[in-house]
Amino acid sequence: MIKKHLPSRFKLLVLALFICATSSMRGQTLYALKTDRKIRFEAKEITAKYQPYLVMGTEQALEFQSTVARFLVKKHAVEQDYSLSPRAKYHLLKRISGREASEMADVLESYRWQEYMRIKPLKQPVPTPIEFGENLVVKE
Repeated sequence: MIKKHLPSRFKLLVLALFICATSSMRGQTLYALKTDRKIRFEAKEITAKYQPYLVMGTEQALEFQSTVARFLVKKHAVEQDYSLSPRAKYHLLKRISGREASEMADVLESYRWQEYMRIKPLKQPVPTPIEFGENLVVKE
């Protein structure tokens, strides 16, 4: 029987590649955690803005906050996509906002959801594009 041994240089190369891959993944994970932390903080702030109007219990507020956070991720992805025109961003953001409102119907009782729908444009407005000649400018 002949056993083939891997050359030591090959083993070192594999080890070096493994270390590089895991360290870059750790960096990506840290970035994702920071982003996630920012989104969770923003979702908490948005929930706090609605709380005086909706008067939610603790569990309901956490579910509300979780739903807001999921849609914030989608919203930020659209806002950071520079390949989209301002008009396309507006339409996507409006669609995301509509889906968020629909999902809130599962989180809130009907009377709270109606109040949510009444104040949502004031608390979470969708930036609208303004036509400016050939270019489109987004109005906050």
